[in-house]
Amino acid sequence: MLHYEHVDNDLIQAEKTIRMALKSECDTASEKAALEEALNLVEKARETCRLAQKESITGLFTQNINM
Repeated sequence: MLHYEHVDNDLIQAEKTIRMALKSECDTASEKAALEEALNLVEKARETCRLAQKESITGLFTQNINM
């Protein structure tokens, strides 16, 4: 389960970095668009990671109940 936490922590850091870059002045509109797209992908990845972790925990819990 620890690997989900590591992945989430890395994604949180990536999200912070992208948000900081967006707050600074972007050189071009395409740079801003790319950063916004990257932020969207990181947010989706965090949600996917959260759901995978939930599914994994549920599976372990169910497996232990059935024993």
